[in-house]
Amino acid sequence: MILHIARLHHPVTALGPGTRLGVWTQGCALACPGCLSRDTWEAGPEHAVDTRVVLEWCDRPDPDAIDGVSISGGEPSEQPQALAELLAGLAERRARHGWDLLCWTGLEEEPFADRCPEAYRLLDGLVTGPYRVVEAGGGRWRGSANQRLIPLTELGQKRYGPWAGDGPGPEYPAEIQFQFEDDRLYLIGVPRPDDPPRIQKTLAAQGISLDGVTWRP
Repeated sequence: MILHIARLHHPVTALGPGTRLGVWTQGCALACPGCLSRDTWEAGPEHAVDTRVVLEWCDRPDPDAIDGVSISGGEPSEQPQALAELLAGLAERRARHGWDLLCWTGLEEEPFADRCPEAYRLLDGLVTGPYRVVEAGGGRWRGSANQRLIPLTELGQKRYGPWAGDGPGPEYPAEIQFQFEDDRLYLIGVPRPDDPPRIQKTLAAQGISLDGVTWRP
């Protein structure tokens, strides 16, 4: 089955506990004001990838060195059948290697479960709610205070429990990860609204210019 993919990253250390695989889907009709990933809004044929190819990519690193898979976007729920097929394959690997499966959605929990019932049943955790720039500065792994981190399984409760619900939860260090691929620099994590322009300014001071950024049209 075809899944529209924005990018795949490994290792990911700023979107969930431990060392993870990161899957970003392509396509989002929510278009939240202030979104830092505007480049994932529009989906086209160039983004089409068979779920088997994604699962093969997930098998490349040492599976026992992976703690989980983080699925973001874009809006994953806009591809419910393909998302369910991907998660079914990942659930097989979870059974063998102890991975947890964590997904971000701009929907609330009930609408997500209604739209993606099969995927919902396979997840260990769900981060819900639209990004609201006026409430920016949510808890760990959340961009705005309205968003909730919801453990869905015993494994999810074990790994995300201290930060579940809404609000900031326990103190935690800022988590932003940089990754170079080809000639592109990717910022991974949940930065504060003023972080990207500060990063761009800091890079410029070092003689590094960015031709385009994902948080602007």
